[in-house]
Order: sequence, then structure tokens, then C-alpha cells
Amino acid sequence: MTFDSVAADPVAAFFERCARDDVDGAVACFADDGVWIMPEGPEPGTTYRRDQIKDHLAGMIEARKKLEAQQVQVWFGEPLRVADRVIVESRLLDADGRVTDRGVDIFTLKDGLIAVKDVFRKA
Repeated sequence: MTFDSVAADPVAAFFERCARDDVDGAVACFADDGVWIMPEGPEPGTTYRRDQIKDHLAGMIEARKKLEAQQVQVWFGEPLRVADRVIVESRLLDADGRVTDRGVDIFTLKDGLIAVKDVFRKA
């Protein structure tokens, strides 16, 4: 599926662009004041601001490629939209199909863009 406009569905556009390793396109799905909050870190978590998201995402794509080279599958569920939030489940599956990691991303949308990508994870 191709999206002509990020505003049509910014979360779907974000995942589509990430799958194509299009870092700049994925970052364009975020509002200027958008943030990506990871579960690990001192805040609790670590907050990446818009100007930091590109480097963070590039690192995430490299990590995904390393996992795939080890026959670990990265799986994302169908997005569930509730008002201005979109919830996406994720899993890592080892070569035998066993779940080794589970997570949920909660996206908050504002003006047709991602304002917040908040990541919750169980390893």
C-alpha cells in the first residue's frame, strides 16, 4: 500500500517507510515537536526529539537487519485507532517461531502527524 500523503494515515506511512529503510520519509511522519519515547533510560525511558529521531531510527533499522540475519522475525499487528491514538502490537519471533520479546507502541496524532510514539516493551 502506498500513501500519497502522510496525513492520510501517518502511522501506516511511518511503518511503510521504515520497511523500505526510508529514514527521512519516516521522520517526516512526525510533527516538528514530535517525540519518540523508548522504554529504556533515565527519564523513565529515553525521549528522542524530532532532531534526534533520524539517528535513532537509523540505529533501529540496523538492529532489525541484524535480527533478520539471525532469522529473528519482527512482527507488527494491525494498527488500532482510538480517537487521536493508534496502538500497534509488536513481537520478535526466533527461528522456531517462539516469542522472545513483546511490545506495544502508542502513537498520539496531532494535525495529521505523529506527536508522540511511546514504546512499551516486555523482553
